[in-house]
Amino acid sequence: MSLLAELGSEPRPPKWRHWIVGVEPIRRITLPGGARHVVGTEVLVQAVSRDRMLVLHRDGVGANLPIDRRGRLVLPAWFRGATRLSGSVLVAARSEPSPTVVLAGTGLLEDLISHVAEEAQ
Repeated sequence: MSLLAELGSEPRPPKWRHWIVGVEPIRRITLPGGARHVVGTEVLVQAVSRDRMLVLHRDGVGANLPIDRRGRLVLPAWFRGATRLSGSVLVAARSEPSPTVVLAGTGLLEDLISHVAEEAQ
């Protein structure tokens, strides 16, 4: 919660666009159009894990993760557990300063909201 306190309450222009997408039974997702635009039409993107999240980018370090022309990708096995209960994924994308897409299980939002609600009581 310290991160939320550090952010302050001043309105700022958003840096990220956000979506919630469903996970298909075969553990595949389709990236929203805005997120597909950020990572481009490459066949492979670089994937790096950070704190139970998956970070996708076009250049640099990371494992190769294939994305088809429709923006579909199979979630890595380690990440599937984070999506099992909700069946959905939070997708966040930004174009600047470096094009990046971050995937997180929606359980992360559940934890955040629960924590805020408990602090308010």
